Amino acid sequence: MNKFKTFLVLFISFILQTTIFSKIDIFGANINLLIPATVVLSQVLGKKIGSYGGLIVGLIEDFLFTNLIGVRALSYFLIGSIVANERFKFSKDKTSGIVLTFLMTILNFLILSALYYLIRQQTSFANYLPIPLLIEAILNALIYLLYKAIVKKIMYIPTYSI
Repeated sequence: MNKFKTFLVLFISFILQTTIFSKIDIFGANINLLIPATVVLSQVLGKKIGSYGGLIVGLIEDFLFTNLIGVRALSYFLIGSIVANERFKFSKDKTSGIVLTFLMTILNFLILSALYYLIRQQTSFANYLPIPLLIEAILNALIYLLYKAIVKKIMYIPTYSI
């Protein structure tokens, strides 16, 4: 049942991202709903669900909107893997989630910029630094709180007490 709910969260996030939030421009920045969704799912459900959920949504986004397949998929997969990785031992509270979402937004920008630069695609990323990037990171961190409440409400996380 959690797989269907996870799919539903990612699907609705993708639809909202592509139809509404990609059109909203706040001081030159656009909110990316998929980064907070990937961070929350990685924190709550673990590395496998967060990483592969981000990979699938990234692939769909790449197929529909870019000429280069796999760049956003790689970025979202890495975000899910880093957040849920056992080596880093990130806490699962709201404060660390906000900080992680902020940092992962910047990491997403750096990964996309580096890959597009390496492949020599035409980019306008230089105009995006630093104010719009910081605004996007702050907005994504605020959206994280909404996602955290939604996922906590709809997901059944089994807890066992003895």
